[in-house]
Amino acid sequence: MKNFSQFLSETLQEGNEIKTKPDFSKYQFWGLYFSASWCPPCRQFTGMLTNFYDEIRKSKTFEIVLVTHDENERDFIKYYQKMPWLAIPWTEKMAISQLTRICRPQTIPHLCIFDQEGNYVTCGARDDIAMYGMKAWNHWEDIAEERKKYRQK
Repeated sequence: MKNFSQFLSETLQEGNEIKTKPDFSKYQFWGLYFSASWCPPCRQFTGMLTNFYDEIRKSKTFEIVLVTHDENERDFIKYYQKMPWLAIPWTEKMAISQLTRICRPQTIPHLCIFDQEGNYVTCGARDDIAMYGMKAWNHWEDIAEERKKYRQK
């Protein structure tokens, strides 16, 4: 499969600004976070994920992109203001729909992790962070290494 970052829109939101999509190969891992303001488990996990994100970025290269499931732009903006990572702009409905179709989150919140080359690592990252805390990173490294060995065969 091609680099998974190809499915992201060419521009992403960072705070109140729209910027060109970064080079995701500079991150050891990056994630797609499917979430919505109307979802209580999402709001709860967003706090946990924010703590993880802030702490892990002190020593690792990591980025997250929010894939909103909010029903209107006002709710998206209000919810996204609490997040320190990137987002697909609410108006990019085609990209949001395509990513949702490809990743197929059964429930939200849902966090998929990819490696530097854009290869899938896991879509169980929400549970990983809830169970392992900061050690989720080590778990992803183990999974990524196993997947790399498999691809090389």
